[in-house]
Amino acid sequence: MKLRSLTIAVNLSIVFFTFLSQQALAQEDRSSFRMQITRPNHPVESQPLNTADGVMVPLFYGFSVLPPTDGSGLDEWPCQPTSGSNSADCSSIADGGLVVGIPYYTWSYADCDASSSTSTNCGQVLWSYEDDTGDNTDDLVVSVVAKQGTAFLLDTGSTNLGVNSAAVGSTVVLSKDVAFGTLGATGKNNGYCAGSKRTCSNPLPSAPITITVNTTIGRYKLIKSFKIVLE
Repeated sequence: MKLRSLTIAVNLSIVFFTFLSQQALAQEDRSSFRMQITRPNHPVESQPLNTADGVMVPLFYGFSVLPPTDGSGLDEWPCQPTSGSNSADCSSIADGGLVVGIPYYTWSYADCDASSSTSTNCGQVLWSYEDDTGDNTDDLVVSVVAKQGTAFLLDTGSTNLGVNSAAVGSTVVLSKDVAFGTLGATGKNNGYCAGSKRTCSNPLPSAPITITVNTTIGRYKLIKSFKIVLE
């Protein structure tokens, strides 16, 4: 009888642990940033460059189509043929190319309204810059915030991606799959505000949403904003 009870307890523990592991993986996926670094294809100075736009030069940013996942569970884009863990997805394009989702200004309200606990990501925040800082000592810290008026619809909080490893002149591509709203929860750190100490609200249709991406390396900062709308 004791052996049977112990077996049942172990089995229940395995089921519970598996459930928690699946939850943790889902939360990790929701909060994960993806980064690709491409070194320059031409000689550059090793010290910080003094460019007209500063030492973190914005290249592009926007809200793009959500990528499908490949056989390894990785986003199929952003993708380059020789850079990143998903480079195999771009093996058919020539070196020097980059595959990204198509950016749009107008998005589906039904798809991006994350007001339910079963809501999923609807698009991908994407931005890129040239790193001319020469700073390989300080950490790279990023965040994404989306607001509709004064209401927060998304706030990742500051996410530390570790010591900046980009050489001078490198192109850095950052992305994050997201939606907007509470996921049916209330209070601070709810929904897509998890980890930020903010309280998220659900989006409204037609009113513009301002998305701000913040990239920091030590004393260097790059902040860019753009707008989308849900219809």
